[in-house]
Amino acid sequence: MTPNLASARQAIQAELAHARQGMEFYSARVEALETALNQLETVEGDDSASMDKGRKSAGTRGRKSAASGRGRKARNTDGSEAPSARGTAKVPARGGKRATREARATRGGGDESKLPTTGTDFWLKLVTDEPRTAVEIANVAAQEIGLKPEQKEQIQKLKQRVAPALATLVAAKKVRDTGAGRERRFFRAEDAES
Repeated sequence: MTPNLASARQAIQAELAHARQGMEFYSARVEALETALNQLETVEGDDSASMDKGRKSAGTRGRKSAASGRGRKARNTDGSEAPSARGTAKVPARGGKRATREARATRGGGDESKLPTTGTDFWLKLVTDEPRTAVEIANVAAQEIGLKPEQKEQIQKLKQRVAPALATLVAAKKVRDTGAGRERRFFRAEDAES
C-alpha cells in the first residue's frame, strides 16, 4: 500500500471512530433529555388541573404557531429532509395528559403515588413563629402528609414544591425571611393571620 493510501485509511478510521463517539454521546444525551422531559410532564400533569383554568381564558395570544412556516426545515442525520409535522405521522405523538396518565399507570404507582395538593394554606400552616429553613419545613410537610422514608420519589416531589411555595408566601407578605441560600429561614409575619 502506498503511503498516501495508508494515511488516508488512517484518517478515515479516525474520523469514523470520532463519529461513533459522537453518536454514543448524543444517544446518551437524547436519553437524558427524554427522561427530563418525562419528569416535567409528570410534574406538569400533577399541577395542570389548577393551571388549565387560567390558560383557557388566556387563549393562544402571543404564541407563534408551529405551522407558521418559519425557520429551517428539520433534517435527518443523512442530510435528507425530515417529514413535516403537517404530514401524516407514522409514530404516535408523545406528550399530553393522556400520555402522562398512561406513563404514570404503567409505572405501577397510579393514584397511590400522587401527592395531595399543597396550596399556600398548607405551607402557611407549616411556617411558625420560630424561624426554620426550607429543608426543615419540607421535612415537617412530609410528616404532615404521612410520607415514609422509603417513598423517595414522593418526598423529592414534595421538596421541589417548597421553594416556589415559600417564595409566593414571602412575596404576598404572609411570611418573612432572613438570611440567604441554605441558611435562609422563614417565619410568620406579625401581621399574617393564623
